[in-house]
Amino acid sequence: MGGEATEEISAVVQSLPYALECNVNYFAEVMEQVKSSLPKFDEYTFVFTRSVTELPAKFDHTANVVVFIMGDEWARVPSYANRVHAVFKAPGQHMKLARHKGWPRFNLMTTVQYIRQHLKRFPHHHKDTSGHIFAIPYGYYRLPKRDTVTPINNRSIDASFTGSIDHKKVLGGLVKTAKVLSRERMVSVVNQWKQNKAFNIDVKLSSYFPKAADKPEHDDYPEILMDTKICLSPRGTHLETYRLCEGMYYGCVVISEEQPDHWFANESPAIIVKNWNELPSLLDDLLNNPEKLAKHQQASLDYWEHSLSPKAVAKYLTNTLGTLTPQLAANDNEKPEHTTKVAV
Repeated sequence: MGGEATEEISAVVQSLPYALECNVNYFAEVMEQVKSSLPKFDEYTFVFTRSVTELPAKFDHTANVVVFIMGDEWARVPSYANRVHAVFKAPGQHMKLARHKGWPRFNLMTTVQYIRQHLKRFPHHHKDTSGHIFAIPYGYYRLPKRDTVTPINNRSIDASFTGSIDHKKVLGGLVKTAKVLSRERMVSVVNQWKQNKAFNIDVKLSSYFPKAADKPEHDDYPEILMDTKICLSPRGTHLETYRLCEGMYYGCVVISEEQPDHWFANESPAIIVKNWNELPSLLDDLLNNPEKLAKHQQASLDYWEHSLSPKAVAKYLTNTLGTLTPQLAANDNEKPEHTTKVAV
């Protein structure tokens, strides 16, 4: 955390690809796009980190530092936000209380989690006085690039989900998080629905993320997604998940829960459920309508290209940085050396 090890991003791609719980290849491509489009790119310093409390110690000059924070599910304001040029966060900064219709137990736990998130921000990480904190999408986690996209009606898996349900147990498992409740219900609904159905449903339960990525059930995860018509994307600890981005990238129809109101979610074609009990009717409707499936697949691919792709994120970064008050080369005798760094 925060500065003990800092390496050039080109080196980290090979030697430390998953330490930040993000796909470094994805963000390396983002940075290549930014490099070609951002004026005075060489005068910025870009830092990727998980820490919201400190920057790497070697960065004495911070006015031109742009920080990317990966995986802060507490939505905390970095203590250094006022000292840097900008902060981009995945997941984003603003929390959202997303309840399920007609489900008191779940709604209670989402409220408890929402309160815990707010309390976690006090007293040092609750107020953003910089106005320079922005949301960016997760991108993909450990997936290879796709060469081609299989037409959706040629795919053999009608619906799939690979992910964890296990989490930290409270009171011996009597108290369950919103993530666990949501995923348990989704799996239960799918299991009941698929009885006496001819559809091919692939549901694999894995260990707690990110340990799950080291398990055999994840070895074929990319191939499953590329051959899946409908990607089921329940919430995690946070509303935003890699799975939603990954489903769009591989051209699936994504069924998900409510998402935060970020710039990249405004035109999302994901089908949003207010309760997983709505899922059977959605699956029946989609899987019995090849034309609708094809239309949704194209919408997913278009959305990836326009909102989630490295090119789209780079455009957002370039435009956003261009609107901020210039701090570059404030002192000609104190120009920082340009770096694109990963702090682990």
